[in-house]
Amino acid sequence: MIYQFNCGKVPEVNIVGGKGKALLETTGAGLPVPNGFILSVNFFKPWIKILKNTIEWKEMLKNVTVENCTRVQDLIKNLKPNKVQLDAFNDAMKQVKGDVFAVRSSSPEEDLEDTSFAGMYETLLGIKRDDVLNSSREIFKSCFDFRVMEYKSFHNLNLENTSIAVVIQTQIFSEISGVGFSINPINNAYDETFINASFGLGEMVVSGLITPDTYIIDVVKRKIIHKEIGDKKTKFRVSPNGGIEEIAVKNKKEQALTDKQINEVSSLIKMCERFYNKPIDIEWAYNKGILYLLQARPITTYFPIFDELMTKPGEEKLLYIDILTITQGFNDSLSVLGTDIWGEIVRESGGRVLNCTGNGTAPVINGRQYFNIFYLYKALGKAIGNGYMFGHDASAKKMMNNIDLSQYELTHYPDTIKGAKWNMLKMGLKFAPPAINAVFMNYESQISKYMNIYKTALSHTKDYTPKTKFDQTISLAIKDIGTVVSASGLLMAGLSASSKLKKMFKNTDVEVELAALGMELRGNPTSEMGHMQFKIASSKEFIKTKSAEEFVVNIENNTYSKEFMKLYHDFIERHGARTFKEIDIASPRASDDLHKLYHRLKEINIYDSQIQKVKAKKEKAYNSLLKIANENGFGKKYKKQVEIYQSTFGYREYIKYSTVNFIANLRRIALLIAKDFVKATRLDNVNQIFDLHITDIVEAQNNNSIDLRARIEENLIPYRKTKNVKDWPIMFDSRGKIYRPVLEVKDGDYVGMSISPGKYIGKAKVLASPYEKTLEAGEILVTKSTEPSWTPIFINASAVVMEVGGPLQHGGIIAREYGIPCVSGLSGIVDIIKDGDMLEVDGTSGVVRIL
Repeated sequence: MIYQFNCGKVPEVNIVGGKGKALLETTGAGLPVPNGFILSVNFFKPWIKILKNTIEWKEMLKNVTVENCTRVQDLIKNLKPNKVQLDAFNDAMKQVKGDVFAVRSSSPEEDLEDTSFAGMYETLLGIKRDDVLNSSREIFKSCFDFRVMEYKSFHNLNLENTSIAVVIQTQIFSEISGVGFSINPINNAYDETFINASFGLGEMVVSGLITPDTYIIDVVKRKIIHKEIGDKKTKFRVSPNGGIEEIAVKNKKEQALTDKQINEVSSLIKMCERFYNKPIDIEWAYNKGILYLLQARPITTYFPIFDELMTKPGEEKLLYIDILTITQGFNDSLSVLGTDIWGEIVRESGGRVLNCTGNGTAPVINGRQYFNIFYLYKALGKAIGNGYMFGHDASAKKMMNNIDLSQYELTHYPDTIKGAKWNMLKMGLKFAPPAINAVFMNYESQISKYMNIYKTALSHTKDYTPKTKFDQTISLAIKDIGTVVSASGLLMAGLSASSKLKKMFKNTDVEVELAALGMELRGNPTSEMGHMQFKIASSKEFIKTKSAEEFVVNIENNTYSKEFMKLYHDFIERHGARTFKEIDIASPRASDDLHKLYHRLKEINIYDSQIQKVKAKKEKAYNSLLKIANENGFGKKYKKQVEIYQSTFGYREYIKYSTVNFIANLRRIALLIAKDFVKATRLDNVNQIFDLHITDIVEAQNNNSIDLRARIEENLIPYRKTKNVKDWPIMFDSRGKIYRPVLEVKDGDYVGMSISPGKYIGKAKVLASPYEKTLEAGEILVTKSTEPSWTPIFINASAVVMEVGGPLQHGGIIAREYGIPCVSGLSGIVDIIKDGDMLEVDGTSGVVRIL
């Protein structure tokens, strides 16, 4: 029932709680922990048994309310220890010295990596020896506090198993105390410790009652790099009569710790981190010049770097940019299999210019896609490297300009960067013939050739079979994707025409009109998808369909008209592969879930949408520019370049579109293979195939004894490591330091990047994901980033505000296609703007104003 701190073997956390277990472990490790003991969960079992037999307990489990929790707590006031409990407690108290004690909670669910319960349980300081047992009852009572029970319900923890242990520890009469983190919580730097310190007991610091001193230490250089002296106007101290008292501090502006003590606390923090082999935060105290460790627990909120990207302390540091969100428009990680396939696509479609291994120029690992910035510079040169990294998001380049890059100067480079320029040259030679033909000869014939190449490549997917080794099927798909990319030189005609048009109208204020010429470009499959969705949604038969169930039954039984069924089947054939996170093989396709497709189509406002206004906007802009061109004598040249631009540039989306179609066909085969694995009881369900690497699948096809469940467990380890990461940082280094873009504000306006010109005033609607809630016609879409699956949302939107994304990202492309004002590069804007805020979005100047 009771464990002394020096008990030797440490029991499990379900016996002594997270805090108690840490105190036993750190005592055993020889760290300076004040003496004490733990009343384990077992000590309180007799009381739990009594409570479970009451009506109050049953009512609380049924309905967690303040009243029901209070009724259970009222029962605890009358609980008394039995003889076994009392004898054990008295024996334990005899083994600890001192007259004053700290009595603290230690829940089995507290201070863990997933649940902190910060500040929810009771802590009692300055407790006299005779009052320790009563104080322990108060701690026990606190585990049934409404806040605690509600928090447990939110985290799906079993309320029936509610339990607690209590730490009883010799009270340290702290002269100085505080908290410390083994990584800097402000910027996530692994090589910086972070300390808050104040006079007296640490409760002033942890409860936020005063502003403590802040010290940041570079542990590699053993140097204090930041000091901020807080206004420590009061302090808690242990009263001579027991309990604690608050008194004024005379020297409130004095540095709480000497520089020597700062380094001593920093060393203690890092000792704890080395002992646990994970980031740790501690509570510490000084009494009579001696440093004590009061508590150690895992840091629950930090960004863990994958091992493949990390360097050791003191080694040359590497700088990374995570471009998954920037280029693809979503923040979630790819599946295990999706990562493998995406890495192959990046490597092949990029002409093997990029090395996608962990130590390469463009690591694609554990669901993410990165660029190793200085490896990329070395491999391709700074200008080309910047084009790769910042072509999709200028805000990332702005962030790069604010970093002291001298700390990342490298003297050693791996062999993985070799050959990049040669591969780029070879890629250029493949790209050149169609580009030259499109720009200087016949762009129309090149369009025809390009589409024939795409259709031929896609026809190969009909030969995919689950009987073929999966890596061979993937190789065929990747080769075909590379062929389509190599033939995309056609786009150079559109780029050339766009450049010529800008030169024609140089020094004229026609930016909005020029942008309007890019609306509804021919050959853009994403724009075509939007039109087909709008056509289905606005058909009389679909309008009359009142439920998803009715829609599915009508489709499956072919009961709609021939015209509607043809429209539907054309849409599925053309765009059934498109979905949210569509580059991930694990993502269900539009054709996989007709219920979801129905609801997405119903979201489209068919009476007032941007798609209905585009044609008129485009025609008006064309005629306005033609008038200027005729007046200045270049009307014929203007018409020709507009025709080339509008005929060719829309095909830029075919690279992504074709890639998604190939991935969808690989998904079909993967699921057929998975079906055989499930039938053979090697997997529990078909979707587990996406938790396997390509090599795992091929090995399993060759060898029936491969344990796929064990492989999945191993593959998901890095995903579990990062499961708490909700907002992946765009830029960070190999020692964990995160760089974040700074939101530029001028005169109360938020200044971002102009993506699509025009100005609009309307109400905001903030969406974290598509279809999270309905975007009504006339509302302004505010979100982190977007991708093609957001197209129906854009049909309704009157303007768009994004945190991430540039003109070449899909959100920007669709905004321009529909002529919607769009501003991007506004870091953190989704936390500032609220639903219903009236905004003015000026896509021409890149300014958003909250009215």
